[in-house]
Amino acid sequence: MKTPVAPCWVVDVAVASEVTIPPGEPLPRSDFFEALWEMLDDTGLCGVHEGTLDTLEAFAEGITDNPMVIDAAAGDPNRDWVAARDVTAAALWFSDESGARIAAARLGAMPGCTVRGIRREAQRDWEAEFRAGQKAIDVAGFGTIQPPWEITTPSPGAPGDSPAGKTSTLVIEPGIGFGTGVHATTRLCLAALAVACPLGGEPIRHVLDFGAGSGILGIAAAVRGALAVDAVEIDSRVHDAIRHNARLNSVADRLRLAVTLDALGPPVSSDLVLANIVAPVLLAHAEALTGRVRRGGTLVLSGLLAADIAEVVDRYGSLLGVAPLVTAIDDWHCLRFSSG
Repeated sequence: MKTPVAPCWVVDVAVASEVTIPPGEPLPRSDFFEALWEMLDDTGLCGVHEGTLDTLEAFAEGITDNPMVIDAAAGDPNRDWVAARDVTAAALWFSDESGARIAAARLGAMPGCTVRGIRREAQRDWEAEFRAGQKAIDVAGFGTIQPPWEITTPSPGAPGDSPAGKTSTLVIEPGIGFGTGVHATTRLCLAALAVACPLGGEPIRHVLDFGAGSGILGIAAAVRGALAVDAVEIDSRVHDAIRHNARLNSVADRLRLAVTLDALGPPVSSDLVLANIVAPVLLAHAEALTGRVRRGGTLVLSGLLAADIAEVVDRYGSLLGVAPLVTAIDDWHCLRFSSG
C-alpha cells in the first residue's frame, strides 16, 4: 500500500472479485489494482489502499473458522482474507479534486467497481499517529517493554550484570513479526521467562526461541543474561526485524537466527525452550522441542486456548514425564514444564 502525507482527495470504491475495464477486458481484483496506476496515470493518483479485514470480521463472514488468531505466520502463507471477499472496500488517493473526479467518472463506468464517494482528507502525520498508539507496556514479573522512541533507561550491558531484584527493560520496534507485549500470550511467556532467568544469579547458558516472531522472547532472555540464544522463525521476511530488535537491546552478538530447527545444525541442549505459537504447530514439533530441553531445564509453551490444553499437556507430559504449571490471561494459556 502506498499512502500520501500531503492533503489530498480520496475516492472510496467497492471492488468486486472481477472488474471489467475498457474495452471490455475482465480482470481479477488483484490485477485491477495493479492496472489502476497505468489507467489513472493522468489523474494524479498517488495512493491505493486495497482494503483490510480483521480477524473478527473474517470470522463473521465465514472466511476463517477461528476468531482468535495469535500468529498469522502460523497459518497458510497463501491465505488472503481480503481476496476471499466477494466485494472489498478500497480507497484511492489523488493530489487534487479535479483528478479525483475524473478518476471517479472512469471507475464508475467499469462493471465490478462502484464509486461510493469522494472526500477531502486533511494532511496527517501517519508515523506520529502510529507512535502515539504504541506505549510502554508493564509485564508483571518481568518488567517493561518500550518502543524505541520511548526509551527511558539505558540498554543492558554484559550478560548477567543486572542487579538482583530489579526488573528488565526491553526495547521492541512495533511492526513486522508477532510480539510487542500487547498480546496475552507474550506476557504469559515473559512472566514464565522471568522465573527461568532470574536477575542477579548465574546467567543461563542457552535458550531456544521457536516461532520467534519479532524475536521478543529470545531477546528478553538475552536481556536477562542468557549467554546464547537460538531464534527460529519460518517467515524469513521478519529476520531483519529480529536482528534490529536485538541491536536495540545490545544483544545481537548473542543471537543466532534460523528458518527451521534443522537449519541450526546438530541439536543443542537448552536451559530454556520457548514456543509461543498455535497448538497444531506445537503438537507437530513436540519430540523435537522436548529433545532440546536439557535435564533440569524449562520448557514454556503458549498460544493455547482452553480447548487445546488437554491434548498438548498429554503429548508433552508423556515425553517429559512431568506435569506443567498452567497460567492464563483471559482466554489464553501458558504451560511451563520443568524437566527432571
